[in-house]
Amino acid sequence: VMYLDPPLENARASWVQQLHAWLAAVCRQRRPQATRYEVVTQGDDDLDYDNLTLEYDPGQAVGTLQTVATDGPSPQPKQHGATYRDLLSRLPNGCVQQAYGAIMDMVQQASSYVQIWLQYQALWDLQTDYVLQFLGEDLARWQSMLLEIRRARSTFDTSATTKHVGAHCVIDYEQVQSKVNAKYDGWQHEILSKFGALLGSSVRTTWQQIAEARHKLEQHATESSTTSEVVAFITCVQELKRKCPEWQRLVEHEFRGGQRVLEKQRFQFPSDWMYADQIENEWSAFGEILRRKDNVIQEQLPTLQLKIVAEDRAVDARIDALCADWERSKPVQGSLRPDAASATLAAFQARATRLEGEIELVRRAKEALDMDAARDERLLP
Repeated sequence: VMYLDPPLENARASWVQQLHAWLAAVCRQRRPQATRYEVVTQGDDDLDYDNLTLEYDPGQAVGTLQTVATDGPSPQPKQHGATYRDLLSRLPNGCVQQAYGAIMDMVQQASSYVQIWLQYQALWDLQTDYVLQFLGEDLARWQSMLLEIRRARSTFDTSATTKHVGAHCVIDYEQVQSKVNAKYDGWQHEILSKFGALLGSSVRTTWQQIAEARHKLEQHATESSTTSEVVAFITCVQELKRKCPEWQRLVEHEFRGGQRVLEKQRFQFPSDWMYADQIENEWSAFGEILRRKDNVIQEQLPTLQLKIVAEDRAVDARIDALCADWERSKPVQGSLRPDAASATLAAFQARATRLEGEIELVRRAKEALDMDAARDERLLP
Protein backbone atom coordinates (compact mmCIF):
# COMPACT_ATOMS: atom_id res chain seq x y z
CA VAL A 1 0.00 0.00 0.00
CA MET A 2 1.37 3.40 -0.97
CA TYR A 3 1.02 6.30 1.46
CA LEU A 4 2.70 9.58 2.40
CA ASP A 5 4.57 9.83 5.68
CA PRO A 6 4.30 12.22 7.39
CA PRO A 7 0.94 13.29 5.94
CA LEU A 8 0.36 16.70 4.40
CA GLU A 9 -1.74 17.72 7.40
CA ASN A 10 1.47 17.78 9.43
CA ALA A 11 3.10 20.13 6.94
CA ARG A 12 0.10 22.43 7.00
CA ALA A 13 0.07 22.47 10.79
CA SER A 14 3.80 23.22 10.83
CA TRP A 15 3.44 26.11 8.40
CA VAL A 16 0.56 27.57 10.39
CA GLN A 17 2.59 27.28 13.60
CA GLN A 18 5.51 29.05 11.92
CA LEU A 19 3.21 31.82 10.75
CA HIS A 20 1.88 32.20 14.29
CA ALA A 21 5.47 32.30 15.63
CA TRP A 22 6.41 35.09 13.23
CA LEU A 23 3.33 37.07 14.16
CA ALA A 24 3.98 36.46 17.87
CA ALA A 25 7.54 37.74 17.53
CA VAL A 26 6.03 41.20 17.08
CA CYS A 27 2.63 40.96 18.70
CA ARG A 28 3.96 39.60 22.01
CA GLN A 29 6.50 42.36 22.49
CA ARG A 30 5.65 44.34 25.63
CA ARG A 31 5.04 48.01 25.27
CA PRO A 32 7.39 50.40 27.17
CA GLN A 33 5.39 52.19 29.91
CA ALA A 34 6.44 55.77 30.64
CA THR A 35 5.73 56.53 34.34
CA ARG A 36 7.49 59.88 34.69
CA TYR A 37 9.65 62.39 32.91
CA GLU A 38 10.69 65.96 33.87
CA VAL A 39 11.39 69.00 31.76
CA VAL A 40 13.41 71.80 33.42
CA THR A 41 12.72 75.36 32.31
CA GLN A 42 15.59 77.62 31.42
CA GLY A 43 14.04 81.04 30.82
CA ASP A 44 11.90 82.35 28.00
CA ASP A 45 10.23 79.00 27.47
CA ASP A 46 13.51 77.33 26.39
CA LEU A 47 13.47 73.60 27.15
CA ASP A 48 16.48 71.58 28.18
CA TYR A 49 16.11 68.07 26.78
CA ASP A 50 19.34 66.95 28.40
CA ASN A 51 17.54 66.52 31.74
CA LEU A 52 14.71 64.31 30.41
CA THR A 53 14.24 61.18 32.53
CA LEU A 54 12.35 58.12 31.27
CA GLU A 55 11.53 55.27 33.61
CA TYR A 56 10.30 51.85 32.48
CA ASP A 57 8.25 49.65 34.77
CA PRO A 58 7.68 46.22 33.14
CA GLY A 59 5.28 45.25 35.91
CA GLN A 60 2.70 47.88 35.06
CA ALA A 61 0.01 47.09 32.55
CA VAL A 62 -0.91 50.76 32.15
CA GLY A 63 1.43 53.71 32.44
CA THR A 64 0.97 57.46 32.83
CA LEU A 65 2.73 60.15 30.92
CA GLN A 66 3.10 63.47 32.81
CA THR A 67 4.67 66.78 31.77
CA VAL A 68 6.23 68.89 34.48
CA ALA A 69 6.96 72.65 34.43
CA THR A 70 4.63 73.60 31.63
CA ASP A 71 2.35 76.57 31.53
CA GLY A 72 -0.70 74.69 30.14
CA PRO A 73 -2.88 72.05 31.75
CA SER A 74 -1.57 68.49 32.12
CA PRO A 75 -2.68 66.05 29.37
CA GLN A 76 -5.03 63.20 30.24
CA PRO A 77 -3.55 59.73 30.68
CA LYS A 78 -3.72 57.54 27.52
CA GLN A 79 -4.56 53.82 27.82
CA HIS A 80 -2.37 51.19 25.98
CA GLY A 81 -2.26 47.39 25.94
CA ALA A 82 0.63 45.60 27.52
CA THR A 83 1.67 44.09 24.09
CA TYR A 84 1.36 44.92 20.42
CA ARG A 85 -1.32 42.33 19.79
CA ASP A 86 -3.71 44.99 18.59
CA LEU A 87 -1.49 45.53 15.54
CA LEU A 88 -3.20 42.56 13.85
CA SER A 89 -6.38 44.59 13.55
CA ARG A 90 -4.45 47.45 11.93
CA LEU A 91 -2.87 45.41 9.13
CA PRO A 92 -4.04 46.10 5.54
CA ASN A 93 -7.26 44.36 4.56
CA GLY A 94 -6.79 40.64 3.80
CA CYS A 95 -3.11 40.58 4.75
CA VAL A 96 -3.43 37.72 7.23
CA GLN A 97 -5.93 35.92 4.99
CA GLN A 98 -3.42 36.04 2.15
CA ALA A 99 -0.82 34.38 4.35
CA TYR A 100 -3.24 31.56 5.20
CA GLY A 101 -4.21 31.33 1.53
CA ALA A 102 -0.56 30.93 0.52
CA ILE A 103 -0.26 28.03 2.96
CA MET A 104 -3.39 26.35 1.53
CA ASP A 105 -2.14 26.85 -2.03
CA MET A 106 1.15 25.17 -1.11
CA VAL A 107 -0.73 22.26 0.49
CA GLN A 108 -2.93 21.92 -2.60
CA GLN A 109 0.06 21.84 -4.95
CA ALA A 110 1.75 19.19 -2.84
CA SER A 111 -1.49 17.18 -2.60
CA SER A 112 -1.94 17.24 -6.38
CA TYR A 113 1.55 15.89 -6.92
CA VAL A 114 1.15 13.21 -4.23
CA GLN A 115 -2.09 12.04 -5.85
CA ILE A 116 -0.20 11.39 -9.09
CA TRP A 117 1.95 8.89 -7.21
CA LEU A 118 -0.88 7.39 -5.19
CA GLN A 119 -2.85 6.58 -8.34
CA TYR A 120 -0.16 4.03 -9.23
CA GLN A 121 -1.56 1.90 -6.41
CA ALA A 122 -3.96 0.70 -9.12
CA LEU A 123 -1.07 -1.21 -10.69
CA TRP A 124 -1.31 -3.67 -7.81
CA ASP A 125 -5.10 -3.56 -7.41
CA LEU A 126 -6.19 -3.80 -11.07
CA GLN A 127 -6.91 -7.17 -12.68
CA THR A 128 -5.70 -7.91 -16.22
CA ASP A 129 -9.03 -9.48 -17.21
CA TYR A 130 -10.87 -6.29 -16.32
CA VAL A 131 -8.56 -4.19 -18.50
CA LEU A 132 -8.92 -6.56 -21.45
CA GLN A 133 -12.69 -6.59 -21.09
CA PHE A 134 -12.77 -2.79 -20.95
CA LEU A 135 -10.65 -2.38 -24.08
CA GLY A 136 -12.42 -5.11 -26.02
CA GLU A 137 -11.45 -5.20 -29.71
CA ASP A 138 -11.54 -1.44 -30.24
CA LEU A 139 -8.11 -0.77 -31.76
CA ALA A 140 -8.44 3.00 -31.30
CA ARG A 141 -9.05 2.52 -27.57
CA TRP A 142 -6.03 0.22 -27.32
CA GLN A 143 -3.82 2.81 -29.03
CA SER A 144 -5.05 5.57 -26.73
CA MET A 145 -4.33 3.38 -23.72
CA LEU A 146 -0.76 2.66 -24.86
CA LEU A 147 -0.06 6.32 -25.61
CA GLU A 148 -1.40 7.30 -22.20
CA ILE A 149 0.75 4.63 -20.53
CA ARG A 150 3.82 6.01 -22.24
CA ARG A 151 3.05 9.62 -21.31
CA ALA A 152 2.44 8.66 -17.68
CA ARG A 153 5.99 7.29 -17.37
CA SER A 154 7.33 10.86 -17.21
CA THR A 155 6.28 11.01 -13.54
CA PHE A 156 8.65 8.31 -12.28
CA ASP A 157 10.96 7.54 -15.20
CA THR A 158 13.52 10.14 -14.11
CA SER A 159 16.84 10.30 -12.29
CA ALA A 160 15.44 12.69 -9.67
CA THR A 161 14.17 11.28 -6.37
CA THR A 162 12.61 14.39 -4.80
CA LYS A 163 10.05 17.01 -5.77
CA HIS A 164 10.28 20.55 -4.42
CA VAL A 165 6.97 22.31 -3.94
CA GLY A 166 7.75 25.91 -3.24
CA ALA A 167 10.78 26.66 -1.11
CA HIS A 168 9.86 24.75 2.04
CA CYS A 169 8.26 21.46 0.97
CA VAL A 170 10.23 18.46 -0.33
CA ILE A 171 8.50 15.21 -1.35
CA ASP A 172 10.89 12.24 -1.34
CA TYR A 173 9.65 9.39 -3.56
CA GLU A 174 12.83 7.33 -3.80
CA GLN A 175 11.37 4.37 -1.89
CA VAL A 176 8.43 3.85 -4.27
CA GLN A 177 10.09 4.91 -7.52
CA SER A 178 11.83 1.62 -8.27
CA LYS A 179 8.81 -0.49 -7.28
CA VAL A 180 6.41 1.54 -9.40
CA ASN A 181 8.85 1.45 -12.31
CA ALA A 182 9.15 -2.34 -12.20
CA LYS A 183 5.40 -2.87 -11.87
CA TYR A 184 4.71 -0.38 -14.63
CA ASP A 185 7.14 -2.13 -16.96
CA GLY A 186 5.30 -5.38 -16.39
CA TRP A 187 1.92 -3.84 -17.12
CA GLN A 188 3.17 -2.00 -20.19
CA HIS A 189 4.78 -5.13 -21.63
CA GLU A 190 1.65 -7.18 -21.08
CA ILE A 191 -0.68 -4.58 -22.61
CA LEU A 192 1.71 -4.11 -25.54
CA SER A 193 1.84 -7.85 -26.17
CA LYS A 194 -1.95 -8.18 -26.08
CA PHE A 195 -2.37 -5.24 -28.44
CA GLY A 196 0.25 -6.64 -30.82
CA ALA A 197 -1.58 -9.98 -30.97
CA LEU A 198 -4.96 -8.28 -31.49
CA LEU A 199 -3.64 -5.95 -34.17
CA GLY A 200 -1.86 -8.75 -36.02
CA SER A 201 -4.98 -10.91 -36.02
CA SER A 202 -7.18 -8.02 -37.17
CA VAL A 203 -4.78 -7.08 -39.98
CA ARG A 204 -4.62 -10.64 -41.25
CA THR A 205 -8.40 -11.15 -41.06
CA THR A 206 -9.12 -7.87 -42.88
CA TRP A 207 -6.50 -8.64 -45.52
CA GLN A 208 -8.15 -11.99 -46.16
CA GLN A 209 -11.59 -10.39 -46.47
CA ILE A 210 -10.32 -7.78 -48.93
CA ALA A 211 -8.47 -10.41 -50.98
CA GLU A 212 -11.57 -12.61 -51.16
CA ALA A 213 -13.65 -9.60 -52.20
CA ARG A 214 -11.15 -8.77 -54.95
CA HIS A 215 -11.20 -12.34 -56.28
CA LYS A 216 -14.99 -12.32 -56.15
CA LEU A 217 -15.12 -9.14 -58.22
CA GLU A 218 -12.69 -10.55 -60.75
CA GLN A 219 -14.93 -13.59 -61.28
CA HIS A 220 -17.93 -11.45 -62.23
CA ALA A 221 -17.90 -10.61 -65.92
CA THR A 222 -18.96 -7.13 -66.93
CA GLU A 223 -21.07 -8.60 -69.75
CA SER A 224 -23.39 -11.13 -68.11
CA SER A 225 -25.51 -13.38 -70.31
CA THR A 226 -28.32 -14.16 -67.90
CA THR A 227 -30.46 -11.96 -65.71
CA SER A 228 -29.54 -13.90 -62.57
CA GLU A 229 -25.86 -13.22 -63.23
CA VAL A 230 -26.61 -9.53 -63.64
CA VAL A 231 -28.49 -9.49 -60.35
CA ALA A 232 -25.65 -11.31 -58.59
CA PHE A 233 -23.11 -8.90 -60.08
CA ILE A 234 -24.98 -5.76 -59.02
CA THR A 235 -25.69 -6.99 -55.50
CA CYS A 236 -22.07 -8.06 -55.07
CA VAL A 237 -20.77 -4.62 -56.04
CA GLN A 238 -23.23 -2.83 -53.78
CA GLU A 239 -22.49 -5.06 -50.79
CA LEU A 240 -18.76 -4.47 -51.17
CA LYS A 241 -19.29 -0.72 -51.50
CA ARG A 242 -21.11 -0.77 -48.16
CA LYS A 243 -18.14 -2.51 -46.55
CA CYS A 244 -15.58 -0.07 -47.97
CA PRO A 245 -15.88 2.72 -45.34
CA GLU A 246 -15.08 0.30 -42.50
CA TRP A 247 -12.21 -1.29 -44.38
CA GLN A 248 -10.84 2.11 -45.32
CA ARG A 249 -10.91 3.26 -41.69
CA LEU A 250 -9.07 0.13 -40.58
CA VAL A 251 -6.45 0.15 -43.31
CA GLU A 252 -5.66 3.87 -43.46
CA HIS A 253 -5.96 4.75 -39.79
CA GLU A 254 -6.15 1.89 -37.30
CA PHE A 255 -3.59 -0.48 -38.81
CA ARG A 256 -1.06 2.14 -39.82
CA GLY A 257 -1.42 4.01 -36.50
CA GLY A 258 -1.28 0.81 -34.48
CA GLN A 259 1.90 -0.35 -36.20
CA ARG A 260 3.48 3.06 -35.55
CA VAL A 261 2.62 2.78 -31.84
CA LEU A 262 4.21 -0.67 -31.69
CA GLU A 263 7.35 0.57 -33.41
CA LYS A 264 7.75 3.51 -31.04
CA GLN A 265 7.43 1.21 -28.05
CA ARG A 266 9.97 -1.27 -29.46
CA PHE A 267 7.59 -4.16 -29.99
CA GLN A 268 9.24 -7.33 -31.26
CA PHE A 269 7.31 -8.16 -34.44
CA PRO A 270 7.00 -11.90 -35.13
CA SER A 271 8.44 -13.35 -38.33
CA ASP A 272 5.00 -13.87 -39.90
CA TRP A 273 3.80 -10.33 -39.12
CA MET A 274 1.77 -8.72 -41.89
CA TYR A 275 2.89 -5.11 -42.16
CA ALA A 276 0.65 -2.19 -43.05
CA ASP A 277 2.25 -1.85 -46.48
CA GLN A 278 1.04 -5.30 -47.49
CA ILE A 279 -2.60 -4.73 -46.64
CA GLU A 280 -2.48 -1.23 -48.14
CA ASN A 281 -1.33 -2.74 -51.46
CA GLU A 282 -4.18 -5.26 -51.37
CA TRP A 283 -6.62 -2.49 -50.49
CA SER A 284 -5.40 -0.37 -53.40
CA ALA A 285 -5.80 -3.25 -55.89
CA PHE A 286 -9.29 -4.00 -54.60
CA GLY A 287 -10.31 -0.33 -54.81
CA GLU A 288 -9.17 -0.12 -58.42
CA ILE A 289 -11.21 -3.17 -59.47
CA LEU A 290 -14.25 -1.97 -57.54
CA ARG A 291 -14.16 1.42 -59.29
CA ARG A 292 -14.01 -0.22 -62.70
CA LYS A 293 -16.93 -2.52 -61.94
CA ASP A 294 -19.00 0.32 -60.54
CA ASN A 295 -18.31 2.42 -63.64
CA VAL A 296 -19.56 -0.44 -65.80
CA ILE A 297 -22.79 -0.53 -63.81
CA GLN A 298 -23.28 3.20 -64.22
CA GLU A 299 -22.62 3.05 -67.98
CA GLN A 300 -25.02 0.13 -68.52
CA LEU A 301 -27.65 1.29 -66.05
CA PRO A 302 -30.66 1.34 -68.47
CA THR A 303 -29.85 -2.11 -69.82
CA LEU A 304 -29.35 -3.52 -66.35
CA GLN A 305 -32.65 -2.10 -65.17
CA LEU A 306 -34.45 -3.86 -68.02
CA LYS A 307 -32.81 -7.14 -67.08
CA ILE A 308 -33.83 -6.70 -63.45
CA VAL A 309 -37.43 -6.06 -64.50
CA ALA A 310 -37.36 -9.21 -66.58
CA GLU A 311 -35.92 -11.23 -63.72
CA ASP A 312 -38.59 -9.82 -61.39
CA ARG A 313 -41.32 -10.98 -63.76
CA ALA A 314 -39.75 -14.43 -64.03
CA VAL A 315 -39.62 -14.79 -60.26
CA ASP A 316 -43.23 -13.62 -60.03
CA ALA A 317 -44.25 -16.27 -62.55
CA ARG A 318 -42.45 -18.96 -60.55
CA ILE A 319 -44.29 -17.84 -57.41
CA ASP A 320 -47.64 -18.10 -59.27
CA ALA A 321 -46.70 -21.60 -60.42
CA LEU A 322 -45.79 -22.62 -56.88
CA CYS A 323 -49.08 -21.33 -55.51
CA ALA A 324 -51.03 -23.13 -58.22
CA ASP A 325 -49.18 -26.38 -57.60
CA TRP A 326 -49.86 -26.04 -53.88
CA GLU A 327 -53.57 -25.65 -54.42
CA ARG A 328 -53.60 -28.80 -56.57
CA SER A 329 -51.23 -30.97 -54.59
CA LYS A 330 -51.35 -29.97 -50.95
CA PRO A 331 -51.59 -33.08 -48.78
CA VAL A 332 -55.03 -32.78 -47.21
CA GLN A 333 -56.50 -36.14 -48.21
CA GLY A 334 -57.36 -38.36 -45.29
CA SER A 335 -56.14 -41.50 -47.08
CA LEU A 336 -52.65 -40.08 -47.70
CA ARG A 337 -49.83 -41.85 -45.91
CA PRO A 338 -47.82 -39.71 -43.41
CA ASP A 339 -44.50 -40.28 -45.13
CA ALA A 340 -45.93 -39.23 -48.50
CA ALA A 341 -47.45 -36.07 -46.94
CA SER A 342 -44.13 -35.22 -45.33
CA ALA A 343 -42.30 -35.65 -48.64
CA THR A 344 -44.76 -33.37 -50.41
CA LEU A 345 -44.43 -30.69 -47.72
CA ALA A 346 -40.62 -30.90 -47.87
CA ALA A 347 -40.63 -30.45 -51.66
CA PHE A 348 -42.85 -27.38 -51.47
CA GLN A 349 -40.77 -25.99 -48.62
CA ALA A 350 -37.60 -26.34 -50.70
CA ARG A 351 -39.19 -24.54 -53.66
CA ALA A 352 -40.49 -21.75 -51.41
CA THR A 353 -37.10 -21.29 -49.75
CA ARG A 354 -35.39 -21.05 -53.13
CA LEU A 355 -37.90 -18.50 -54.34
CA GLU A 356 -37.49 -16.44 -51.19
CA GLY A 357 -33.76 -16.20 -51.95
CA GLU A 358 -34.50 -15.10 -55.52
CA ILE A 359 -36.98 -12.49 -54.30
CA GLU A 360 -34.44 -11.08 -51.88
CA LEU A 361 -31.79 -11.00 -54.60
CA VAL A 362 -34.04 -9.05 -56.96
CA ARG A 363 -35.05 -6.69 -54.19
CA ARG A 364 -31.44 -5.81 -53.40
CA ALA A 365 -30.68 -5.35 -57.09
CA LYS A 366 -33.59 -2.92 -57.39
CA GLU A 367 -32.36 -0.96 -54.41
CA ALA A 368 -28.88 -0.79 -55.92
CA LEU A 369 -30.28 0.58 -59.19
CA ASP A 370 -32.69 3.00 -57.46
CA MET A 371 -35.80 1.09 -58.57
CA ASP A 372 -39.03 0.54 -56.67
CA ALA A 373 -38.72 -2.61 -54.58
CA ALA A 374 -42.18 -3.70 -53.47
CA ARG A 375 -42.19 -6.72 -51.17
CA ASP A 376 -44.06 -9.83 -52.34
CA GLU A 377 -45.81 -11.37 -49.32
CA ARG A 378 -47.38 -14.40 -51.00
CA LEU A 379 -44.77 -16.76 -49.57
CA LEU A 380 -45.07 -15.47 -46.05
CA PRO A 381 -46.58 -17.94 -43.56
